[in-house]
Amino acid sequence: MTNSVNRTTRAIAFLIVIVLGVTAAALAIVPAAYADVSKGNTFANVAAVQTRLATLGYYGSTVDGRWGSRTTAAVKKFQSDNGLVADGQVGTKTERALKITLPISGGITLGKTDFNVAAVQARLKTRGLYKSTVDGKWGNNTLLAVLRFQSDNGLAVDGKVGGGTARKLGITLSSTAKTGGISKGKTSSNVKAVQSALKKAGYFTSTVDGVWGRRTMCAVMHFQSDCGLTVDGVVGSATEKKLGITLGSGSSGGSSGGSTNVSDSDLNLLARCVYGESRGEPYNGQVAVAAVVLNRVRSSKFPNTIYGVIYQKGAFTAVSDGQINLTPNQTAYNAARDALGGWDPTGGCLYYYNPATATSSWIWSLTVHIKIGRHNFAL
Repeated sequence: MTNSVNRTTRAIAFLIVIVLGVTAAALAIVPAAYADVSKGNTFANVAAVQTRLATLGYYGSTVDGRWGSRTTAAVKKFQSDNGLVADGQVGTKTERALKITLPISGGITLGKTDFNVAAVQARLKTRGLYKSTVDGKWGNNTLLAVLRFQSDNGLAVDGKVGGGTARKLGITLSSTAKTGGISKGKTSSNVKAVQSALKKAGYFTSTVDGVWGRRTMCAVMHFQSDCGLTVDGVVGSATEKKLGITLGSGSSGGSSGGSTNVSDSDLNLLARCVYGESRGEPYNGQVAVAAVVLNRVRSSKFPNTIYGVIYQKGAFTAVSDGQINLTPNQTAYNAARDALGGWDPTGGCLYYYNPATATSSWIWSLTVHIKIGRHNFAL
């Protein structure tokens, strides 16, 4: 009995050794499932590789910036057809053959401002390469569309919109912050007319509120691109005609127009707010402060009177520290009148703050639309 048990035990042990040996041998000859990019499998790098392979006809899957077995197979086939070692690894030689320079950073040479990004997105959307909303915010979907456009058009595939890519897209980028507008003035009635027309055409999905802001500008630029107009975010005569609307003649500047229906007490209070909050700022920065007050009056988020907005608890430092009671100078009055006349340098912003002195953690979460003087203006 004992000998029989020993023989059985030895047989089992022998089988285990064989199984382990076969398993080890199999593991030794099975290659890694995926190769990768030698300079890093970042979203941008992988997307650039996939984009070039797609343009060249080697990659038919979704360009998504994620490395997988289909990307590996496409790289190997490309390498094999081009006399390279078919290892699925995108090293220097494969990178050079694909005509890309890694790593990819992407961006816009003149800055990722709302205006520049919206212009790029609008043109790419018209061409069918950008599938998301024209929102003026740079992200992976914008980068993917830029890469594909560059690859398909024989441009340097770097994800960066510089002069060459901008010219090919048919846009003019701006080195300064721009907010678009309406040639006849950003009066509430004009803005509502534009928003309503854009909404009817399917370009504007927000509330028609008569407040010019980033969303309205982006919708205008998208519309202009689809209609073959200059993509500048400004509703001039050509855009107005295409929209099928007739706008009123407002005031986009100057110190007149629109303020005659405001009481002397409201004008005085608005001027005091401008003086207390922004004296010493550039003139357009003082107009901008007054415009923020008026934008709040028109917004459903705030009281609907100048007095109510300015004296809303905690809204303005000038009220908290008593500077609202100082006597305003003529410049403050002019700024108040210009804002009442329809001039809004902020493009519809509802908030502003001085980044050097702001103490609220919440204020930093807002999207800065434009900087004027020492103030950031946000939506």
